[in-house]
Amino acid sequence: MTPDGPGVPRVVRRRRVPPPAGKVPRRWHPHDIVDSYLVPDERVVLSETRSLRAFLLAQAPWLVLAVVAVGAVASLDQPLLTRLAVLAVLALAVHLVLEGLKAWYTRYVLTDLRVLRVSGVLNRNAEFIPWGKVTDITRRESMLQWLAGTATIRIESANERSGFRAIDDVEDPDRFYQALVEMVDHKQGRVRRADLPGRR
Repeated sequence: MTPDGPGVPRVVRRRRVPPPAGKVPRRWHPHDIVDSYLVPDERVVLSETRSLRAFLLAQAPWLVLAVVAVGAVASLDQPLLTRLAVLAVLALAVHLVLEGLKAWYTRYVLTDLRVLRVSGVLNRNAEFIPWGKVTDITRRESMLQWLAGTATIRIESANERSGFRAIDDVEDPDRFYQALVEMVDHKQGRVRRADLPGRR
């Protein structure tokens, strides 16, 4: 874990391996999916996923409500209503599993070219912002995210129509935010000490 030069984050890098000639089979592991969206010689600086802790914590109220509802219906001694309640809970469980997969398949990637979000299991999306267009970075942490040890990082860009702005519930917000700021600094540069107010 060594940087290539001043200002480059000290994180593990990997270089995309060019795909073989011909039709490439559909990939299923998130890392392989990310690699399929990289251009030749583009290097990954950091790749993070959405926090499983934050996802489970956000779904906990729904799970508690479902259990309470099933218990209340079962106490009515109505077999039909009980079966319907159980089916509803099973449907909720399937929904949560699918949402969990979508969260796990979401990858926030910093490369030497751009910041990239890849999401989707069957239907996939890839959105990115080039480093040259990043204008502002905001980190927000709700009480729930603080409990889960996550945060939401918002990226403003020169492209106002971009749908990619929020990086939700990143797994390691401290490391991701630091790497993000260092990459912006490396690509856009910081104000020289001689140009700071009060200096001559």
